[in-house]
Amino acid sequence: MWLIRGIIGSPETCREGYLPEAARMLKLGEILDIAVFAVRAISERKARSALTIIGIAIGPLALVAIMSVVQGYSGYVIKQIQGLGQNIIVLVPSSSYKLTQNDLAFLERLPGVEALTPFYTAHAKVRQGAKSIDVTVYAVDLDTFFKALAKLRLEEGRVPSPGESVAAVLGHFVAYDEQGRRRYSPGDVVTLTYYEIGKGGQIRERRINVVVSGVLAEFGNAFFVNPDKTVFLPLSAGRRVLGLHDWSGIIIVVRDPALVENLTKRLRSIYEDRAGVISLVEVARVVSSITAAMRFVTLAAGGAAFMVAVTGVAATMITSVMERTREIGVLKALGFTNVEVLLMILSEALVMSVLGAVIGIVLGVVAAYVLSGRGMVIRGAQTIVIKAEPAITPELLSMVLVMTIVVGLVGGALPAYKAAKIPPAAALRYE
Repeated sequence: MWLIRGIIGSPETCREGYLPEAARMLKLGEILDIAVFAVRAISERKARSALTIIGIAIGPLALVAIMSVVQGYSGYVIKQIQGLGQNIIVLVPSSSYKLTQNDLAFLERLPGVEALTPFYTAHAKVRQGAKSIDVTVYAVDLDTFFKALAKLRLEEGRVPSPGESVAAVLGHFVAYDEQGRRRYSPGDVVTLTYYEIGKGGQIRERRINVVVSGVLAEFGNAFFVNPDKTVFLPLSAGRRVLGLHDWSGIIIVVRDPALVENLTKRLRSIYEDRAGVISLVEVARVVSSITAAMRFVTLAAGGAAFMVAVTGVAATMITSVMERTREIGVLKALGFTNVEVLLMILSEALVMSVLGAVIGIVLGVVAAYVLSGRGMVIRGAQTIVIKAEPAITPELLSMVLVMTIVVGLVGGALPAYKAAKIPPAAALRYE
């Protein structure tokens, strides 16, 4: 910089017509000099700078990894819930209440109800080669069910008629094993093994054979039903084949999704504690609110990491300023202004912040894919494993980058100000 000033002179001695161009050259020279000094200062203090950069990188790593995984799973679950139909309400009786034809007749008369069907459900095992898998069995009016879940589609075969009690539609991962090998085709016989409670509370094992009528295309995990690991039977199979006497619930198809909320409230006020009312629209809303809360918690935790990084940057830069007091004095004697010294110290903090952001984001992306690759396991009567891609969006990366740069600027502000205020004479005498 001082060489440039020696060649072109100071701004005060430049000719009036030449001043604008000379000033532009000077500004470019200043930027280059400041960048060189910042990189040199970092490289001369490798261990300290490396530790500071690692401290800065922790915040971006945590934010990118956790927020992308949370957002990815949230988006996946909401998409699957919406895929099941936003105009569906499920009525599930309590243990002390039994749904009857009277309930069915009452529900049919409610405004906004387009169709409904009771259903029976049971948990069973199906053989797939040398091992057995857990499946859910639904006996339901298949025409109404497939109408309600419009995204369900047959890969092959057909939907059995209401009178075909022993005909079944298999979910994709019942017909195919985990390696994608076909185990059942239309026309094959499938043995369902399940347990029922007999008279006197005795539990006994039952086995029934059903004929495969159709196979579903892969759907993905959903809320109250996982179509990929489900065996669907006509409603008549509930009593005739499964031996069940009481309905497990009633599926209500509402004419317009806009009517779902009011109808849900009305059903809850009518049935109170006798039956649970499940609205998929509400479930999606709950998932969204939970995700928002988790994002807030993640941001709070990430903010704490960033605050620690700010103190780390400040400590590093204050130590750097103390060690370079004589150097700063020499630079000021050679013509550096207070602003240029301030920018030099800030640029050093900024370079470390950018390096920390890049390292943290890269590691965060790797960590996000590792975490999401393990899948989320939901254990219950049937174990469900959900796998979703992390939602690594430009908005998330931009937010993390900006936050990390702010860390560098805030952490370096006070040391830079102190460095700029050092008198040249005192700095040259400093030991």
